[in-house]
Parts: sequence; C-alpha cells; structure tokens
Amino acid sequence: MKTKLWSLTLGNFAIGTGALIVPGMLNELSADLAVTPAAIGVVISAFAMTICVGGPFLAGWTSALERRVLLTAALLLYAVMHILAACAPGYLSLMAIRVVTAIGAALFTAQAAATAGLLVPAEQRGKAIGLVFLGWSIAAVVGMPVGAYLGAHIGWRLTIALVGGLSALFALWVWLQIPARLFVPAMDKAAWKSLYANKPLLLAISVTAIQGVGQFTLFSYIAAVLKEFIQAGPTTISVLFACFGVTGVIGNLLASRFMDRLGTTQVGLYAMGCMCLAQIFWPLTRDSLGITTLLMLLWGLGCFALNGVQQARLVEMAPALAPASVSLNSSAIYLGQALGALTGGAMISAGHLAQLSIVGAVLLALAMLVSQFAARMSRRIGVGELA
Repeated sequence: MKTKLWSLTLGNFAIGTGALIVPGMLNELSADLAVTPAAIGVVISAFAMTICVGGPFLAGWTSALERRVLLTAALLLYAVMHILAACAPGYLSLMAIRVVTAIGAALFTAQAAATAGLLVPAEQRGKAIGLVFLGWSIAAVVGMPVGAYLGAHIGWRLTIALVGGLSALFALWVWLQIPARLFVPAMDKAAWKSLYANKPLLLAISVTAIQGVGQFTLFSYIAAVLKEFIQAGPTTISVLFACFGVTGVIGNLLASRFMDRLGTTQVGLYAMGCMCLAQIFWPLTRDSLGITTLLMLLWGLGCFALNGVQQARLVEMAPALAPASVSLNSSAIYLGQALGALTGGAMISAGHLAQLSIVGAVLLALAMLVSQFAARMSRRIGVGELA
C-alpha cells in the first residue's frame, strides 16, 4: 500500500517542483526575459489563479473518470507543457503556457489527496494524506534549490524542461501503481449545496487562503529579497532554499505523526505559529546570513506541514463532503499564492520590498485567529472535528 501512496507522493513532488521553480529562478527569468521581478510575479499569480478557479470545476467534470487515468493524464499534461515552456519565445507566451500547465496541477494535487483516502482505512487517512503531501516538502528540499542552482548555471529553459521529463517519469509510475477501476464518490448539486452551507468547513478552508496570501506576499519574491537583503548569489540562494525544504520535510513528518494524536486544529496552529514568527523577525535578516538561515528553517518547519493538516482536517469535519472540500481547499492554496504574488508585486512596484514580511505576519496571525474560531464553531454545532 505504501508503494501506491509513494507514487502519489512523487507525483506531488513533480507538481511542487514545477510550481516552486519559478520563484526560485525569479532573478534569472527577470534578466533573460527583460522584465521586472513584479512581472514574473504576475506569471506566478496567473499559474496559481488558474488552479484556484479551475480546480473545483475540474473536480466535478472529471468525477466519473477512474483515478489512475485522471492522475496519469494530469501528470502527462504537466510534462508536455513544461517542455513547451522551455521553448517559449517570450514573456507573454510563457505566461500563456503556464496557465495551461496549471490545469495539470489543478487536477493532480486535489485528486491525489482524495485518492489516498480511498487506498487506506478511515483511521489512517490523516497519515496517508500527510504522506502524499510530503511530495511538496521534497520539492522544497530538493526540487526548488536544485532548480534555482541549475537555473543560474545551465539556464532556466533547460531546467524547466527537466521538470517536464521528471513529470513524465512519475506519470508512468502512477499508472503502474494506482489500481484500475478506482473512483471517487460523485458530487451532485445537493452535496455542493451542503458544502457551501457548512460555515465551519468554509472558515477552515478560508484559513488556507489567508495564510497563503501571507506566505506568498514574501515568498514569491524571496530570491529578489535575499539578493537585496544579504547580497545572496545563486549558490547561497540555493542553499537557503534547501534549508527551507529540509525543515519542510521534518515539519510534514511531525505533522503526520502528531495530527491524529493532538488534533488537526492544534497542529495547524503550531505550523502557522512557526511561519508567523519567521515573518515577524524577518526585518532582522538584513546583512545577516545567520539570522536569515534560522528564519528560513523556522518558516519551512510550518509551511508544507500545514497543507496536509488542512486537508486531513476537512476530511475529519465532513467525510461525505471530502471530494469537494479537498478540491476547494486546493483552490484556496493557489488563491493565496495568486493574491500573495499580486500583493507583493504591487508593494515592490511601489518601493516597499522591505515591508513584505510585515504584511505576511499580519495575515498569518489573522489565519490563526480564524482557525480557532472555526474550531469553536465546529464544536458548538457538533461538526465531527478533532480539536
């Protein structure tokens, strides 16, 4: 069973690497395409917004497809579009290709989590979903830093083509590992209506979006910020990304281990607390590689752990609505990324690069408050959430 789950984990690794590689190569993309960092932020935002808007619709339109076919096709689309991106003649064509690429990510991320829930007993869903989302942590510890390093040394085009090749390889593994004739329960209009009437569930999903805006206001431009604050070159940026990813893996593993014991709400608060503290103290990183490293480690500890925690929390709150709520939560992840990239880009254009972390800290604190409010409301009306 773990081999099947690991195929989904590595599929998410490919998806995560493709999503994170653009922020990691922001300086190289900006220079080669002769555009500002804020313009590259628009590419990041367009990618994320496509997933946000398309995710729920795609989940409904593809609900009748068996999971093996759907997940394999999503990764193959992702692979082909990365190859095309490597050949993009200019900025606008790259943006258009990234929008289509996002369809593959929109399909795979949400449905991999839903599929994991079908492969294990109900009492093991939390751990299974956490394992699947470990792929994003691996992307952070390996894909993003290696991508940033290769982007600076062999060029962003060849680097992004390599992501395409990796996606194709893992598509084959998913096809070989996921059982045939595996389907998710169909979501009818009544189920979607029930989802939108479930206020605690919607509040829990909003936590994902709010914290995402808080993170990506800074993270979308982290390569430019590191260059500005500590004069970091490509190698230093790659190492810092690796530090971020290492604690991302550790945080994901800790969350998977403790969420069934402590409750998803509590583990989520710990994760957001780590990220909030990192952003509160971020102004101290200027001219200090040591402080920068420590705060990147702290930030990473909570970043990717929260994704799996939030998905598991939604399954616990309303198991029958899980296919829809998990899909909507995946959209919320990318909505946060899109709005964060736009917010950070607007601030940079206005000359406020140094203040990105302040906005991020405020939004992460707000997400923690909303999470607690959702948990209290859930308990008050009797929604089955572990808190």
